[in-house]
Amino acid sequence: MHRPLCFAIALALTACASDDVADIEDAEPDLGLGDLSEADSKADGNWGAALTCKTPPDLPPLPSPEIIVSLDGLTVHLVDRTTGFDKVFPAGVGAHDTDPTSLTYGESLSYFPVARYGTQHFAIKPSTIQPCKTWWTDPDTGERLPVFAGLPFLSFSGNYAIHGPIDNYRAANGGNLRRGYVSHGCIRMAGADVLELYARIKGVASVPVRVQREPERTATARVDIPQRWIGAECTADRDCDYAGGFCKQNPYAQRGFCSARCTSTCADRAGQPTTFCVADPAGGGMCVARESALNAGCRPYDHMVPAVRSRPTNASATARVCVPGSRGWIGDRCLAGSDCAGGTTCNRGICTASCTRFCPDQPGYADTFCAAEPSFGSAGTCLRTCTPLASAPECPANHTCVARPRIGQPSAVKYVCVPR
Repeated sequence: MHRPLCFAIALALTACASDDVADIEDAEPDLGLGDLSEADSKADGNWGAALTCKTPPDLPPLPSPEIIVSLDGLTVHLVDRTTGFDKVFPAGVGAHDTDPTSLTYGESLSYFPVARYGTQHFAIKPSTIQPCKTWWTDPDTGERLPVFAGLPFLSFSGNYAIHGPIDNYRAANGGNLRRGYVSHGCIRMAGADVLELYARIKGVASVPVRVQREPERTATARVDIPQRWIGAECTADRDCDYAGGFCKQNPYAQRGFCSARCTSTCADRAGQPTTFCVADPAGGGMCVARESALNAGCRPYDHMVPAVRSRPTNASATARVCVPGSRGWIGDRCLAGSDCAGGTTCNRGICTASCTRFCPDQPGYADTFCAAEPSFGSAGTCLRTCTPLASAPECPANHTCVARPRIGQPSAVKYVCVPR
């Protein structure tokens, strides 16, 4: 049985030892934590290592650290442009919000600060860090659970913070990370990773944090952890460095994704969505991720959509899985008109719509713009907006992010994704 828990940010740092933890009063209204397993939510007083403050590694702080949190990329990216430091960590982010009355409808719950304040830019400061946070207190029942396990709690916007994995918090390492849409808004990291992050930003007056919806990209590739798994983006078989791994081309994305050869079943990896063996259009079987709350309708994967598929050797064995396809909104790739939805049509390989002044927006997508784009003709065309300074993560492959005026209003200009 699962049930939600809430947490709040404390006014002071938690002082703790292996057998004695100071109680801290909640400073703000609680933010939901997410579901816990029955074992984790049972307040039996058997806390294991949860009451022990975890020691950060002895690392010199970076002089100018920056953090990029990618919600659909499920990554926390720590960089320092003055030293060349660059490291990507796996993350668990806010669950996908399905409440149509909510500010974050169609988004990860971790998108709330962006939606609320109209900015992607936040900061972690010494005053918003708790090096050793342990206890959570249920405001309704008074129940106390040490779910934060003595790991750092790094707030970047009020109650929204980067912290430990929560699951199996009694473990000596602080718990087990589920990489997916798992929290009620905070960003979860593996215990060792959040300790390293804390050590590398400790004492820095202000660490910029950028929160973005789309997977982070450089000019040439998606930013991801080195250890690829089923569904991860790839350019060659060597990127999928696990048993049976190979890089399968996605005709919609025009990029590759990691799979594995199979005939009946596929291997799974702890903390990742489970997998399933489906028919490979090129012959044989290939492993794909099952759709689940962890991947929220296949959102982490480029141009993959949920669909029911059967095993190649057993048609009666079926699962809802993530396979190549288009979600069909403005800026998504299409191979035929049937790939596009919501009144859009397939034009030059992307879903778009004609317009005279304005275009509709859709929750969970970049904004759109009614552009004067010559390659689509003289009429106005709804195109997806993009951010060139961030390597245009909103744009699909083989697109360029260019400035275009609004049709009939040359003074209104925005950057949009245009096929090359």
